[in-house]
Amino acid sequence: MLHNSSVAKFFFIFSFSLLLIFSAGCAEVRLNTIPAPPPTKKLRVFIQPVTGLRDHGRWTVPHEEWAKRQVRAVRVFLRETGIYEMPTEEELDSVTGKRTFSILDWSRKDWSLVRQAGRALHTDYAMIVERGFSKGFHESEMVLINIETGKRFKVLLLTKQDRSTTGKYLARSNRFAYDKIFREAKNDLLATAIRKGRLAAPQFFMGKAPMSTPPSAKPAPAPLPPSSTVAKSPVEEKPSAAQEVSEKLDYDEVLSAEETAKTGTNLAVYDLDTLEPYRVVALILSEALRQELFKLGLFHIVNRENIVKVLEELALQQTGLVDEKEAAKAGKGLAAQQIVLGRYGILGKNSIVQAKRVDVETQGTLGLGTLRCDVGREDELLEHMSELARKIAKKN
Repeated sequence: MLHNSSVAKFFFIFSFSLLLIFSAGCAEVRLNTIPAPPPTKKLRVFIQPVTGLRDHGRWTVPHEEWAKRQVRAVRVFLRETGIYEMPTEEELDSVTGKRTFSILDWSRKDWSLVRQAGRALHTDYAMIVERGFSKGFHESEMVLINIETGKRFKVLLLTKQDRSTTGKYLARSNRFAYDKIFREAKNDLLATAIRKGRLAAPQFFMGKAPMSTPPSAKPAPAPLPPSSTVAKSPVEEKPSAAQEVSEKLDYDEVLSAEETAKTGTNLAVYDLDTLEPYRVVALILSEALRQELFKLGLFHIVNRENIVKVLEELALQQTGLVDEKEAAKAGKGLAAQQIVLGRYGILGKNSIVQAKRVDVETQGTLGLGTLRCDVGREDELLEHMSELARKIAKKN
Protein backbone atom coordinates (compact mmCIF):
# COMPACT_ATOMS: atom_id res chain seq x y z
CA MET A 1 0.00 0.00 0.00
CA LEU A 2 2.90 2.29 0.84
CA HIS A 3 4.49 1.45 -2.50
CA ASN A 4 1.35 2.39 -4.42
CA SER A 5 1.11 5.66 -2.49
CA SER A 6 4.70 6.55 -3.39
CA VAL A 7 4.10 5.81 -7.06
CA ALA A 8 0.95 7.92 -7.05
CA LYS A 9 2.81 10.75 -5.34
CA PHE A 10 5.64 10.52 -7.89
CA PHE A 11 3.25 10.71 -10.85
CA PHE A 12 1.39 13.61 -9.23
CA ILE A 13 4.62 15.60 -8.79
CA PHE A 14 5.82 14.66 -12.29
CA SER A 15 2.51 15.68 -13.89
CA PHE A 16 2.40 18.92 -11.92
CA SER A 17 5.97 19.75 -13.04
CA LEU A 18 5.06 19.15 -16.67
CA LEU A 19 2.04 21.38 -16.25
CA LEU A 20 4.23 24.16 -14.86
CA ILE A 21 6.71 23.81 -17.71
CA PHE A 22 3.91 23.77 -20.29
CA SER A 23 2.25 26.79 -18.69
CA ALA A 24 5.53 28.69 -18.65
CA GLY A 25 6.09 27.88 -22.30
CA CYS A 26 2.62 29.08 -23.23
CA ALA A 27 2.71 32.18 -21.05
CA GLU A 28 2.62 35.40 -23.00
CA VAL A 29 5.98 37.14 -23.20
CA ARG A 30 5.76 40.73 -22.07
CA LEU A 31 8.06 43.22 -23.71
CA ASN A 32 8.91 46.79 -22.83
CA THR A 33 7.97 49.68 -25.11
CA ILE A 34 10.34 52.47 -26.07
CA PRO A 35 9.24 56.06 -26.76
CA ALA A 36 8.14 56.66 -30.34
CA PRO A 37 11.04 57.83 -32.55
CA PRO A 38 10.78 61.04 -34.64
CA PRO A 39 8.39 60.65 -37.61
CA THR A 40 10.06 59.25 -40.71
CA LYS A 41 8.98 58.41 -44.24
CA LYS A 42 11.49 55.57 -44.34
CA LEU A 43 10.38 52.04 -43.59
CA ARG A 44 11.48 51.10 -40.09
CA VAL A 45 12.63 47.49 -39.67
CA PHE A 46 14.23 45.53 -36.85
CA ILE A 47 16.63 42.65 -37.48
CA GLN A 48 16.75 39.45 -35.42
CA PRO A 49 19.24 36.62 -36.18
CA VAL A 50 18.47 33.18 -34.72
CA THR A 51 20.22 29.80 -34.78
CA GLY A 52 18.14 26.63 -35.18
CA LEU A 53 17.41 24.89 -31.87
CA ARG A 54 19.33 21.71 -32.73
CA ASP A 55 22.22 23.51 -34.37
CA HIS A 56 23.92 25.56 -31.65
CA GLY A 57 26.71 23.03 -31.17
CA ARG A 58 27.32 22.37 -34.87
CA TRP A 59 28.72 25.75 -35.95
CA THR A 60 32.33 26.86 -35.82
CA VAL A 61 31.19 30.40 -34.99
CA PRO A 62 29.15 30.80 -31.77
CA HIS A 63 25.66 32.24 -32.10
CA GLU A 64 26.48 35.53 -30.35
CA GLU A 65 29.38 36.31 -32.68
CA TRP A 66 27.49 35.24 -35.80
CA ALA A 67 24.44 37.29 -34.76
CA LYS A 68 26.55 40.44 -34.40
CA ARG A 69 28.09 39.91 -37.83
CA GLN A 70 24.69 39.19 -39.34
CA VAL A 71 23.08 42.32 -37.90
CA ARG A 72 26.01 44.40 -39.10
CA ALA A 73 25.83 42.93 -42.63
CA VAL A 74 22.05 43.35 -42.96
CA ARG A 75 22.17 46.89 -41.60
CA VAL A 76 24.74 47.86 -44.22
CA PHE A 77 22.79 46.78 -47.29
CA LEU A 78 19.42 47.93 -45.95
CA ARG A 79 20.86 51.36 -45.21
CA GLU A 80 22.42 51.52 -48.68
CA THR A 81 19.01 51.16 -50.34
CA GLY A 82 17.91 54.46 -48.77
CA ILE A 83 14.51 52.89 -48.07
CA TYR A 84 14.95 51.73 -44.48
CA GLU A 85 16.01 52.81 -41.03
CA MET A 86 16.68 50.44 -38.12
CA PRO A 87 16.28 50.69 -34.34
CA THR A 88 19.54 50.75 -32.43
CA GLU A 89 20.83 47.73 -30.53
CA GLU A 90 20.18 49.64 -27.32
CA GLU A 91 16.53 50.11 -28.28
CA LEU A 92 16.15 46.40 -29.04
CA ASP A 93 17.80 45.46 -25.74
CA SER A 94 15.47 47.86 -23.93
CA VAL A 95 12.41 46.19 -25.46
CA THR A 96 13.53 42.57 -24.89
CA GLY A 97 15.26 43.20 -21.57
CA LYS A 98 18.32 41.55 -23.19
CA ARG A 99 16.50 38.23 -23.16
CA THR A 100 17.37 35.67 -25.86
CA PHE A 101 14.45 34.04 -27.66
CA SER A 102 14.57 30.91 -29.80
CA ILE A 103 13.10 30.53 -33.27
CA LEU A 104 10.17 28.70 -31.64
CA ASP A 105 9.53 31.73 -29.40
CA TRP A 106 9.59 34.13 -32.34
CA SER A 107 7.48 32.01 -34.71
CA ARG A 108 4.84 30.78 -32.23
CA LYS A 109 1.22 31.79 -33.00
CA ASP A 110 1.96 33.19 -36.46
CA TRP A 111 5.01 35.13 -35.30
CA SER A 112 3.04 37.02 -32.64
CA LEU A 113 6.17 37.77 -30.58
CA VAL A 114 7.81 39.34 -33.64
CA ARG A 115 4.81 41.57 -34.21
CA GLN A 116 4.68 42.44 -30.51
CA ALA A 117 8.36 43.41 -30.62
CA GLY A 118 7.81 45.37 -33.82
CA ARG A 119 5.00 47.39 -32.23
CA ALA A 120 7.11 48.02 -29.12
CA LEU A 121 9.96 49.24 -31.37
CA HIS A 122 7.59 51.24 -33.60
CA THR A 123 8.75 49.39 -36.72
CA ASP A 124 6.88 48.64 -39.93
CA TYR A 125 8.67 45.35 -40.62
CA ALA A 126 10.83 42.72 -38.97
CA MET A 127 13.58 40.74 -40.67
CA ILE A 128 14.34 37.35 -39.11
CA VAL A 129 17.53 35.60 -40.31
CA GLU A 130 17.93 31.96 -39.26
CA ARG A 131 20.82 29.56 -39.84
CA GLY A 132 20.43 25.80 -39.65
CA PHE A 133 21.17 22.37 -41.18
CA SER A 134 19.01 20.15 -43.35
CA LYS A 135 19.84 17.02 -45.37
CA GLY A 136 23.52 17.83 -45.80
CA PHE A 137 22.95 21.50 -46.60
CA HIS A 138 23.68 24.59 -44.58
CA GLU A 139 20.58 26.78 -44.58
CA SER A 140 20.14 30.52 -44.30
CA GLU A 141 16.51 31.61 -44.14
CA MET A 142 15.40 35.23 -44.30
CA VAL A 143 11.82 36.18 -43.39
CA LEU A 144 10.38 39.68 -43.83
CA ILE A 145 7.22 40.23 -41.76
CA ASN A 146 4.77 43.12 -42.03
CA ILE A 147 4.14 44.11 -38.42
CA GLU A 148 0.64 45.50 -39.09
CA THR A 149 -0.78 42.76 -41.33
CA GLY A 150 1.41 39.78 -40.45
CA LYS A 151 2.09 39.00 -44.10
CA ARG A 152 5.39 37.13 -44.54
CA PHE A 153 7.93 36.90 -47.34
CA LYS A 154 10.49 34.12 -46.99
CA VAL A 155 13.59 32.95 -48.86
CA LEU A 156 15.70 29.88 -48.01
CA LEU A 157 19.30 29.81 -49.26
CA LEU A 158 21.11 26.45 -49.37
CA THR A 159 24.87 25.87 -49.52
CA LYS A 160 26.94 22.71 -49.27
CA GLN A 161 29.47 24.18 -46.85
CA ASP A 162 29.49 26.53 -43.90
CA ARG A 163 30.50 29.96 -45.18
CA SER A 164 28.96 31.87 -42.31
CA THR A 165 32.42 32.75 -40.97
CA THR A 166 33.22 35.02 -43.91
CA GLY A 167 31.97 38.57 -44.25
CA LYS A 168 31.89 38.19 -48.04
CA TYR A 169 29.45 35.29 -47.81
CA LEU A 170 27.21 37.12 -45.35
CA ALA A 171 27.08 40.20 -47.58
CA ARG A 172 26.36 38.28 -50.78
CA SER A 173 23.92 35.76 -49.34
CA ASN A 174 21.96 38.48 -47.57
CA ARG A 175 21.84 40.51 -50.78
CA PHE A 176 20.62 37.50 -52.78
CA ALA A 177 17.90 36.78 -50.25
CA TYR A 178 16.83 40.42 -49.95
CA ASP A 179 16.66 40.92 -53.73
CA LYS A 180 14.34 37.93 -54.01
CA ILE A 181 12.21 39.07 -51.09
CA PHE A 182 12.01 42.58 -52.57
CA ARG A 183 10.65 41.19 -55.85
CA GLU A 184 7.84 39.49 -53.94
CA ALA A 185 7.28 42.18 -51.29
CA LYS A 186 7.60 45.37 -53.37
CA ASN A 187 3.83 45.96 -53.55
CA ASP A 188 3.60 45.59 -49.79
CA LEU A 189 6.60 47.89 -49.23
CA LEU A 190 5.18 50.47 -51.64
CA ALA A 191 1.81 50.47 -49.89
CA THR A 192 3.49 51.06 -46.53
CA ALA A 193 5.66 53.85 -47.95
CA ILE A 194 2.63 55.59 -49.45
CA ARG A 195 0.72 55.32 -46.18
CA LYS A 196 3.60 56.83 -44.23
CA GLY A 197 4.14 59.55 -46.81
CA ARG A 198 0.45 60.40 -46.80
CA LEU A 199 0.44 60.73 -43.02
CA ALA A 200 3.49 63.01 -43.15
CA ALA A 201 2.32 65.23 -46.03
CA PRO A 202 -1.26 64.44 -47.11
CA GLN A 203 -1.46 67.34 -49.56
CA PHE A 204 1.29 65.82 -51.71
CA PHE A 205 -0.64 62.57 -52.12
CA MET A 206 -3.88 64.26 -53.10
CA GLY A 207 -2.62 65.75 -56.35
CA LYS A 208 -2.34 69.27 -54.88
CA ALA A 209 1.42 69.61 -55.25
CA PRO A 210 3.44 69.86 -58.49
CA MET A 211 5.80 67.21 -59.75
CA SER A 212 9.52 67.78 -59.39
CA THR A 213 11.48 69.45 -62.17
CA PRO A 214 11.73 66.89 -64.95
CA PRO A 215 14.95 65.93 -66.74
CA SER A 216 15.52 67.63 -70.09
CA ALA A 217 13.85 66.13 -73.13
CA LYS A 218 11.27 64.50 -70.89
CA PRO A 219 9.06 61.89 -72.52
CA ALA A 220 5.42 62.79 -72.94
CA PRO A 221 3.02 61.04 -70.56
CA ALA A 222 1.20 58.05 -71.98
CA PRO A 223 -1.59 56.04 -70.35
CA LEU A 224 -1.08 52.51 -69.16
CA PRO A 225 -2.63 49.73 -71.23
CA PRO A 226 -6.20 49.01 -70.12
CA SER A 227 -6.56 46.36 -67.47
CA SER A 228 -9.33 43.80 -67.31
CA THR A 229 -9.42 43.98 -63.52
CA VAL A 230 -9.69 46.88 -61.14
CA ALA A 231 -6.83 46.89 -58.63
CA LYS A 232 -7.53 47.85 -55.05
CA SER A 233 -5.65 50.72 -53.50
CA PRO A 234 -2.49 49.29 -51.88
CA VAL A 235 -3.05 51.64 -48.96
CA GLU A 236 -6.39 50.08 -48.13
CA GLU A 237 -5.48 46.46 -48.80
CA LYS A 238 -4.74 44.43 -45.65
CA PRO A 239 -3.47 40.94 -46.48
CA SER A 240 -4.29 38.05 -44.20
CA ALA A 241 -1.62 37.09 -41.68
CA ALA A 242 -1.79 33.56 -43.10
CA GLN A 243 -0.46 34.73 -46.48
CA GLU A 244 3.17 33.83 -47.04
CA VAL A 245 5.44 33.98 -50.06
CA SER A 246 8.28 31.48 -49.88
CA GLU A 247 11.11 30.42 -52.19
CA LYS A 248 14.14 28.13 -51.98
CA LEU A 249 17.43 29.03 -53.70
CA ASP A 250 20.77 27.25 -54.06
CA TYR A 251 23.52 29.74 -53.23
CA ASP A 252 26.04 28.19 -55.64
CA GLU A 253 23.57 28.33 -58.53
CA VAL A 254 22.70 31.96 -57.77
CA LEU A 255 26.41 32.82 -57.54
CA SER A 256 27.01 31.26 -60.94
CA ALA A 257 24.08 33.24 -62.40
CA GLU A 258 25.51 36.44 -60.93
CA GLU A 259 28.86 35.87 -62.63
CA THR A 260 27.12 35.24 -65.96
CA ALA A 261 25.09 38.45 -65.54
CA LYS A 262 28.27 40.56 -65.48
CA THR A 263 28.28 40.50 -69.26
CA GLY A 264 26.47 43.16 -71.28
CA THR A 265 26.48 46.96 -71.35
CA ASN A 266 27.33 48.60 -68.04
CA LEU A 267 24.19 50.53 -67.06
CA ALA A 268 23.88 52.88 -64.08
CA VAL A 269 20.24 53.41 -63.05
CA TYR A 270 19.95 56.53 -60.91
CA ASP A 271 17.19 56.96 -58.33
CA LEU A 272 14.09 58.56 -59.74
CA ASP A 273 14.02 62.28 -59.06
CA THR A 274 11.07 63.37 -56.94
CA LEU A 275 9.84 65.71 -54.22
CA GLU A 276 10.84 64.87 -50.66
CA PRO A 277 7.45 63.47 -49.49
CA TYR A 278 7.66 60.87 -52.28
CA ARG A 279 11.32 59.96 -51.66
CA VAL A 280 10.87 56.41 -50.29
CA VAL A 281 8.15 55.62 -52.85
CA ALA A 282 10.51 56.71 -55.64
CA LEU A 283 13.33 54.58 -54.21
CA ILE A 284 11.13 51.47 -54.25
CA LEU A 285 10.08 52.20 -57.83
CA SER A 286 13.74 52.80 -58.79
CA GLU A 287 14.79 49.44 -57.35
CA ALA A 288 11.94 47.72 -59.18
CA LEU A 289 13.08 49.33 -62.45
CA ARG A 290 16.67 48.14 -61.88
CA GLN A 291 15.46 44.59 -61.38
CA GLU A 292 13.33 44.65 -64.52
CA LEU A 293 16.21 46.01 -66.61
CA PHE A 294 18.47 43.31 -65.19
CA LYS A 295 15.96 40.59 -66.11
CA LEU A 296 16.14 41.62 -69.78
CA GLY A 297 19.66 40.16 -69.92
CA LEU A 298 21.02 43.10 -71.92
CA PHE A 299 22.77 45.05 -69.18
CA HIS A 300 25.16 44.68 -66.29
CA ILE A 301 23.46 46.86 -63.67
CA VAL A 302 25.82 48.95 -61.54
CA ASN A 303 25.12 48.47 -57.81
CA ARG A 304 23.31 51.39 -56.20
CA GLU A 305 25.86 51.54 -53.40
CA ASN A 306 28.61 52.10 -55.98
CA ILE A 307 26.55 54.90 -57.52
CA VAL A 308 26.13 56.58 -54.15
CA LYS A 309 29.86 56.27 -53.42
CA VAL A 310 30.91 57.86 -56.72
CA LEU A 311 28.35 60.66 -56.37
CA GLU A 312 29.71 61.42 -52.90
CA GLU A 313 33.25 61.54 -54.28
CA LEU A 314 32.08 63.99 -56.95
CA ALA A 315 30.14 66.04 -54.35
CA LEU A 316 26.88 65.21 -56.14
CA GLN A 317 23.63 63.75 -54.86
CA GLN A 318 21.08 61.48 -56.47
CA THR A 319 18.40 63.76 -55.07
CA GLY A 320 17.62 66.22 -57.85
CA LEU A 321 20.23 64.71 -60.19
CA VAL A 322 18.60 65.95 -63.41
CA ASP A 323 21.60 67.62 -65.09
CA GLU A 324 22.61 65.11 -67.73
CA LYS A 325 26.18 66.43 -67.89
CA GLU A 326 26.66 65.75 -64.19
CA ALA A 327 24.95 62.39 -64.50
CA ALA A 328 27.17 61.46 -67.45
CA LYS A 329 30.26 62.54 -65.51
CA ALA A 330 29.26 60.27 -62.66
CA GLY A 331 28.55 57.49 -65.17
CA LYS A 332 32.13 57.65 -66.42
CA GLY A 333 33.34 57.35 -62.84
CA LEU A 334 31.26 54.16 -62.60
CA ALA A 335 32.68 52.78 -65.87
CA ALA A 336 29.09 52.83 -67.20
CA GLN A 337 28.49 53.19 -70.93
CA GLN A 338 24.87 54.19 -70.39
CA ILE A 339 22.73 55.70 -67.65
CA VAL A 340 19.03 55.85 -66.83
CA LEU A 341 17.46 59.07 -65.52
CA GLY A 342 13.85 59.58 -64.52
CA ARG A 343 11.35 61.05 -62.14
CA TYR A 344 8.27 60.16 -60.14
CA GLY A 345 5.48 62.42 -58.97
CA ILE A 346 1.77 63.13 -58.78
CA LEU A 347 0.11 65.42 -61.29
CA GLY A 348 -3.59 66.05 -60.72
CA LYS A 349 -5.18 62.66 -60.17
CA ASN A 350 -2.31 60.71 -61.76
CA SER A 351 0.85 59.14 -60.40
CA ILE A 352 3.52 59.25 -63.11
CA VAL A 353 6.90 57.58 -63.68
CA GLN A 354 9.06 58.86 -66.54
CA ALA A 355 12.51 57.50 -67.44
CA LYS A 356 15.03 57.51 -70.29
CA ARG A 357 18.29 55.78 -71.19
CA VAL A 358 21.19 58.03 -72.17
CA ASP A 359 24.57 57.33 -73.78
CA VAL A 360 27.36 58.55 -71.48
CA GLU A 361 29.69 59.70 -74.29
CA THR A 362 27.24 61.40 -76.65
CA GLN A 363 24.54 62.18 -74.06
CA GLY A 364 22.03 61.18 -76.69
CA THR A 365 18.71 59.60 -75.70
CA LEU A 366 18.61 55.88 -76.52
CA GLY A 367 15.17 55.01 -75.19
CA LEU A 368 12.40 56.48 -73.08
CA GLY A 369 9.04 55.61 -71.60
CA THR A 370 6.27 56.66 -69.24
CA LEU A 371 3.86 54.95 -66.89
CA ARG A 372 0.85 56.50 -65.22
CA CYS A 373 -1.97 55.36 -62.98
CA ASP A 374 -4.69 56.83 -60.80
CA VAL A 375 -3.55 58.14 -57.42
CA GLY A 376 -4.09 55.39 -54.86
CA ARG A 377 -3.39 52.61 -57.37
CA GLU A 378 0.39 52.85 -57.49
CA ASP A 379 0.67 49.07 -57.42
CA GLU A 380 -0.18 49.30 -61.13
CA LEU A 381 3.13 51.09 -61.69
CA LEU A 382 4.93 48.06 -60.30
CA GLU A 383 2.79 45.68 -62.35
CA HIS A 384 3.79 47.49 -65.56
CA MET A 385 7.42 48.21 -64.66
CA SER A 386 8.58 45.47 -67.03
CA GLU A 387 6.90 47.38 -69.88
CA LEU A 388 8.77 50.54 -68.92
CA ALA A 389 12.05 48.60 -68.85
CA ARG A 390 11.42 47.24 -72.36
CA LYS A 391 10.58 50.72 -73.65
CA ILE A 392 13.80 52.12 -72.20
CA ALA A 393 15.81 49.21 -73.63
CA LYS A 394 13.86 49.35 -76.91
CA LYS A 395 13.20 45.65 -76.68
CA ASN A 396 9.91 44.29 -78.00
